Amino acid sequence: MKLRTIVSLARSGGLAVLLSTARAMRPYHRLAFVAAGLSSGFFAKLAARPVSLDRLAAELLGDPSMRDGLEAWLELGVSLGELGRDSTGYRLRGRLSRKLVDAEHDAAAAFVEEAATLHNTLIGEAPRYLREGRRFTLADQEGRLVARSSRLAEPFIGEAVDDLIPARGAQRLLEIGCGSAAHIRRAATRNPELTAVGLELQADAAELARENVRRWELAERVTIEVGDVMSRTPEPVFDVATLHQNIYYFPVADRVRVLRRVRAFLVPGGRLLLTTVCRGRGSASDVLNLWGAMTAGCGRLPEPAEMVEQMEQAGFAAVKRTRLIPGESFYAFVGTAA
Repeated sequence: MKLRTIVSLARSGGLAVLLSTARAMRPYHRLAFVAAGLSSGFFAKLAARPVSLDRLAAELLGDPSMRDGLEAWLELGVSLGELGRDSTGYRLRGRLSRKLVDAEHDAAAAFVEEAATLHNTLIGEAPRYLREGRRFTLADQEGRLVARSSRLAEPFIGEAVDDLIPARGAQRLLEIGCGSAAHIRRAATRNPELTAVGLELQADAAELARENVRRWELAERVTIEVGDVMSRTPEPVFDVATLHQNIYYFPVADRVRVLRRVRAFLVPGGRLLLTTVCRGRGSASDVLNLWGAMTAGCGRLPEPAEMVEQMEQAGFAAVKRTRLIPGESFYAFVGTAA
């Protein structure tokens, strides 16, 4: 490049734009690469030891002629710093990738995959959908992936569950939108006399919950069902009902009606625990707010005071709200069925 070209770009502001664009591209490409490496199982192959290109091609390619494509993908990983390469082959190098490939950090890995797929589509397609008057649907997201990523909040919700569930005595729990059933497990572990029904809208998420319940040896105490709480005939037989991170699956105008229906499943004096991200600062909550506002049958995130008011309108007394994470707009709301 000639000096006069650089000077011209600098004077016009084009050079600064080019440099800013290049800086923005790298983290985006890195996130996409990490998500692909995790979801495809490639990273699991490279986690323990270096693997040669020949071996990777033999084990992973459906068509040997795609070897150049495989090498190009791996070299992109090297360029991004997530993979390393030496004479023995390719290995997992990036600190983030090495942590996320560990099953202990599966929720964080799922969140990265969700950001690179669901969030990318949501942000990118929203302007077109708005112009066309279209909405996203629940079918546009992968239920299992969302159930896995939602476990990031598990430690904080677990504290709210512990505060609500007594350590002994028979208790019946209804969890609406049970996801992976992790919060049911927390309640059942705290109280060995507790029984629970988990209700889940998405069949693939419900199957994941059933698999977990069997693996945790809770099948005699916990039942997982596919269904909508609004279609289920209410019987006031539950001591506790919980809605975790899913009130935005209902339109704002319908939430009081939904909460009244939930109350109809509770015995007099039964309690509802509702946990949710509320409107606040941060791109993660803003993306979730966009998803709720743009998805058919769902709605934007609530305001904290609005959530308290809606629970009271639905017939819950002594509603209390607690911020679960300091500085974040993530709350627990507890009310008693009047």
